[in-house]
Amino acid sequence: MIAMMYKRRMTAAFVLSAIVMIIGMTVFFIDRPDSEKDWLNLASIGFVGLFLFLIGVSSRQKYIKVKEIQIHDSKASLLGLDHLVLKKDVGFFPRLLLFEKSGHFLGTIKPIRIPFILYPICLLGRDSLVTMIPITYGVFSNKGNVLVTFKRKGIKRSIVTVKNVSGDKLGEYVQEDFKSLLNIKGELRDADGHVILPIKVKGFSGDFTLIDAEGRKWARFLKGYFPHEYTNIFRDMYNDIVELYDNVPIHHKMLLIAMIGFLFLERSQ
Repeated sequence: MIAMMYKRRMTAAFVLSAIVMIIGMTVFFIDRPDSEKDWLNLASIGFVGLFLFLIGVSSRQKYIKVKEIQIHDSKASLLGLDHLVLKKDVGFFPRLLLFEKSGHFLGTIKPIRIPFILYPICLLGRDSLVTMIPITYGVFSNKGNVLVTFKRKGIKRSIVTVKNVSGDKLGEYVQEDFKSLLNIKGELRDADGHVILPIKVKGFSGDFTLIDAEGRKWARFLKGYFPHEYTNIFRDMYNDIVELYDNVPIHHKMLLIAMIGFLFLERSQ
């Protein structure tokens, strides 16, 4: 799964690089630059194409290094782990791959039933804009079973409703979008609307330590921190690992994972 992730990144980068280069050559032959500004505009297209090509080369090197490594499905329960490694995957809409730090594959967080008319919106590029569309996302096990779903609604604030596989509401995550400048602030609420966890995420780094009113830790994330002994499998410069604490009831942990999934889907990397 990790090797295929790098392979998809490689393919997407090479294809986009070729498209950008073709656009640049088309502009050059149809409307030859005749001023310094025109040459700068054309050069900027070339730099974008070159940048995408280099991403493709880097992804290919990572793919070659890990393609022989056997990545097995995890036998652990996604809801029973004390950590999650989240990797952004290539797709029309943002999606996440979930792993143990040992590399075992846990599952995915991805959209469920995307209307075809919404696909052009993915060209906007920024995940924070794409996730504003009211599409249902699912947290899937490595067997393809849906464990929990969540869907965002709202204009001035994000209201992310979380449901179990039976469609029963487990709770919601409410995020104050337009009031959050340096920090992202929100609340995790149960099915009755009671606040069970205040949320505060640093806007620039994304760091968070989630502690409830009783002083119990629920989760912790530090951008840039990753156990060095596992970087032979995860070869990106940055790997995102979230620590989960085992003193959280299972139905609250389902809410927590859905909320964390939403936060990481919103991030543009």
